[in-house]
Amino acid sequence: MNRYFFYLFLFVALMNIMIFVPHILNDNRFDGSVAAILISPIFGSIMIYMFTNALSRFPGQGLPEIFSQYFPRWFTTAYMIFYAMMYWFSSTVVAMAFAVLINRFFNPDANVLIIMSIIVLASGYAATRSTLTVMLLIEIIIILNVPIILFIIFKMVTSPQLNLDSIHVVANYVWHWPSLASLAAATFIFTGYINLSLFNRLFPPNFRFKFLWMYPILGLIILLVTFFVPIGFHGSQGTAQYIYLWTITADSLMMQYGFIERVMFLFLIVFLNLSLVYTTAAWHQAMEFLKGCMPSMKPETDSPKAPISNYVILGIFTMASILYMVMVNENMNLAITTAWLIIRMFTEVATVATVFILSRRRLMPR
Repeated sequence: MNRYFFYLFLFVALMNIMIFVPHILNDNRFDGSVAAILISPIFGSIMIYMFTNALSRFPGQGLPEIFSQYFPRWFTTAYMIFYAMMYWFSSTVVAMAFAVLINRFFNPDANVLIIMSIIVLASGYAATRSTLTVMLLIEIIIILNVPIILFIIFKMVTSPQLNLDSIHVVANYVWHWPSLASLAAATFIFTGYINLSLFNRLFPPNFRFKFLWMYPILGLIILLVTFFVPIGFHGSQGTAQYIYLWTITADSLMMQYGFIERVMFLFLIVFLNLSLVYTTAAWHQAMEFLKGCMPSMKPETDSPKAPISNYVILGIFTMASILYMVMVNENMNLAITTAWLIIRMFTEVATVATVFILSRRRLMPR
């Protein structure tokens, strides 16, 4: 079962590219991003340890069940609705970003709204499945796509176009104190642990989370690659020209002997898979949090048939995402996403602290 926790962590860590984390860090590259990257593993280690330790006291229970035991119904309902909206927004940002990328790099003549509709409809339908099905889907996508991602990263870090001098210039700003936005963006790399808020339902009693020491190390490596590789390709000043840094960086590479000549096509295909499943997983969790507000809805991790309520909730999410794309342009989306990342960081701290305190109370004799 520890591999499932690893998948949840790695899955979100890889998706930081699609949620504007590289762009936000790059904007603050001379104003604290390097320090934020070094601080984030400490923050992530504390959060991961506290949350896994706390949830081990609540085997087979998600956040809705835990909160309903200790808090009034009105508080639990309000918190679950807030959490559902946080998850819905994160996946909407990813879907919107990828719709724009497909329009811009694959088919400029296509209507971006139609592309967005296809993405959210496919993800919405998949999100109606059971929690166990969604978890297994994440596992399949990780196993199939991570080797290709590692190949792309290998091509980048071994490329003669990678300028280490540019990386060294930016790394010298390590002593600049990070801004709140850069710290929030850097800590997102570790936020996969918070998915246990729902997926803890799948973990059996007496389960123990192992190898927690490797998550800060792995997160730091991914974050360093995410931040410094585009700088090495485009220079410390050249990266300011782009929003989708990693897509442009992937387009800088060629595969001389491959049947796909441009690495960008391979990059976009892989992240299309990840984006679809990220949206599926996030919407599934948002749906379950909303269902947790209704006492008549009992949690089921492996229901053979999706109830009608799943389709109703996911239909609302789909229409809301399309409406969001109609109303918001790229600059507004970036500003809202930056604010969301900051809110997410404080929300996670509050959630982890609350669940940790409740787990201590659970151990106290009555």
